[in-house]
Amino acid sequence: MDMTTAQLEKSKRILADAPLFEGTQGYQLETVIKASLYVDYKGGQIIFEKGDRANGFFIILEGTVKIHVRDIKFIELGTGKYFGEYALIANEPHSSTVTAINDCECLVIPPDVFEKLLQQSLPFSNRLLKTLIQRLRSKDRLEISLRRKNNEINERNEKIRFQSQKIKIQNEHIQESMEYAGMIQSTLLPSYKLLNIKLEDYFLIFHPKEKVSGDFYWFAQIENKYCIAISDCTGHGVPGSMISILGIQFLNEIINKIPSPDPGLILSELNNKMQNALNQNHEKYHSHDGMDMSIIVIDFDTLQLSYAGAQSPIYIVRDGDLSIFEADKVSIGTAPHNFTFNRQDTLLDYQDMIYLFTDGVVDQFGGSNDSRYSTRQLRNILVSVAEEAPLVQEQAILDSFMEWKGENSQTDDVTLLGIRI
Repeated sequence: MDMTTAQLEKSKRILADAPLFEGTQGYQLETVIKASLYVDYKGGQIIFEKGDRANGFFIILEGTVKIHVRDIKFIELGTGKYFGEYALIANEPHSSTVTAINDCECLVIPPDVFEKLLQQSLPFSNRLLKTLIQRLRSKDRLEISLRRKNNEINERNEKIRFQSQKIKIQNEHIQESMEYAGMIQSTLLPSYKLLNIKLEDYFLIFHPKEKVSGDFYWFAQIENKYCIAISDCTGHGVPGSMISILGIQFLNEIINKIPSPDPGLILSELNNKMQNALNQNHEKYHSHDGMDMSIIVIDFDTLQLSYAGAQSPIYIVRDGDLSIFEADKVSIGTAPHNFTFNRQDTLLDYQDMIYLFTDGVVDQFGGSNDSRYSTRQLRNILVSVAEEAPLVQEQAILDSFMEWKGENSQTDDVTLLGIRI
């Protein structure tokens, strides 16, 4: 229905006070509200059902709703809370039903407006991501709790069917959260279209072990300087993805604040931010939350490459010779506060191949002795294919890796980026 002036003012007041929109510019909020619908729902009315097509991002202005599958309630949401974003981002039907518990008023943001807001408002996307991270942490704890309950079920046969159904639904919810995290993560990674435009002659192998990845790659441009990073966050799956999402957001914040890209300074700033975010002063975090990273800055006016690394080296192959740029032996998030990362500079030649990678490649178990792929084998394959076109190199490396892996499961997330100058 069309929005009255009173409804507009009410919407502006509630959105301005909602944590999700904290930091979002006022003119952005008003633009979003004016492009949205103001909808009333009666108590007991179904707002949308599982399987319905996604048609908006819902913000509750008044009243309470419940999110449920059949008669099993997942959560109740009140004024200022939101729902419907998962189906919009996934571009698929709703995975659950939402019903008004009492009379409700909702602001319904159309899909195209939601997408623009997600892309254009960094505070909004950050808040959405932080909410997601909190939910994933709670889901991880919930999964442990459910496993314990499952053991109790085995001792009480009369409750097996009920508890099994409950576990099944919760596992589906956890799986949905993982898919949600993967989609959010993928929207933050540089698109292949962008890389094709900026890097032109390159290849990228990006093979997460699970639906969400502890590895990520990152790109930014300041004038004629390209900033490129490859990172391996502690663990894989949901824990690794949470750290990677933080890492990407922090890198974006850092690169927008510094006047000139310096890879050593970027890693130092990132290390401090990760420590503050993850409360590294607490002993339980010291061995669990961190990331290894290699970052390069290429100045295409001078063909100078600057590099800094945290446990992650880079290779440059020129005329059949491989040069190794060693990293500092500390990880982001666990290095001392204000740690100074070593910056290394070198001049590039045209046709040089630069390789950035995570340790998922060399740590893969396989071969006749079920051993690691190894750094030596990676160096050998890179030198042997470096003169080939990047896409030919990619296929040769993948063939070598998959032949070594054989029937074994993938050990870790795998990322390898090769760039031809």
